[in-house]
Amino acid sequence: MAVISKKAEECLSFASEILRVLKSTNQYEQVLHHIVDRVVRMYRCRTCAIVIVDPQTEYLNIALGYGLSHTYSKAFRRKLATGALGRLLWTGAPILIADSEAEAQLAEEVKLEYPFGSAVCVQMSADHRTIGYLHADCSEKRAFSPEDVRVLQTFADFAALAIHKSELFEANLRLDRTDHETDLEKYAPFLERIRTSIERAQTLNEKFGLMVLDIDNFKHISSMYGYESSRKMLKEIGGLIKSRLRNIDAAGRHALDEFIVLRANSDLDESLLFADQLRSAVEQTVFTNHEIKTTVSVGIAVYPHHAATMDELLNAVKHAVYEAQRSGRNRITCFGE
Repeated sequence: MAVISKKAEECLSFASEILRVLKSTNQYEQVLHHIVDRVVRMYRCRTCAIVIVDPQTEYLNIALGYGLSHTYSKAFRRKLATGALGRLLWTGAPILIADSEAEAQLAEEVKLEYPFGSAVCVQMSADHRTIGYLHADCSEKRAFSPEDVRVLQTFADFAALAIHKSELFEANLRLDRTDHETDLEKYAPFLERIRTSIERAQTLNEKFGLMVLDIDNFKHISSMYGYESSRKMLKEIGGLIKSRLRNIDAAGRHALDEFIVLRANSDLDESLLFADQLRSAVEQTVFTNHEIKTTVSVGIAVYPHHAATMDELLNAVKHAVYEAQRSGRNRITCFGE
């Protein structure tokens, strides 16, 4: 039976933690903070930094650093080199310095603000594009082994994925925010709307309701009336929801047969009333030229009554809609009922 080392066990635990963060946010800063904090604690680093390539200037900048002065980090601007750092960035060849005195020239090349005893630099890349590198150093000599280089490379890969995901998300926001099957907002920009609403609610001491509407028997409807008719029904339901929103409300596409609605500046009672108006409107409407009848199951959660964070709020509303489906459909369930 294989024995897992303490360091390997810690790495597995951290990987699971980072994946949870990656799934819950499109902002890379939180992931980078987790990575730098864990590297510093695991290796008792003198310095740890995530250095990224500015795609506009191709200069290296420090995105996040530990053990560096604010002045140094802000002023840091280094050209892409042709030495060991250049090889690292172009080919991915890691740098391992066991003894800075024995490898003085290399140590001087990779040094950031302060001298060190030993250091590792590993490339950060995603989608065949170099994003930057992860730098870690210690005052002690021989603080890092070849196994540690592999561990740090994994951490660097997580950092690169977080940055790449954030870039894709921002590009998607700039291109098109609308889901054209429903004419409502895409889920990614809708998440940003929730995040902004939480910040506003915290500042102004407001409340808001979040609800998910799941179309009952959508698969059966799609099978009976065909793909085109089911998609037309989706758009008509989206239009029905949109027509009942105030200027301060919002609605988006949550999944194949689900819609998500934000009812601004509303408490639980007001959110329940609006949800019932939507549920009733769907129930009483005939959709498409096939005269399709359907209903929706609605789950509700209210900020901050049911949740303190966006993740908690989304989990709460998903649990609520699941309970609405499980308890008979065409009904509304509030989280915690």
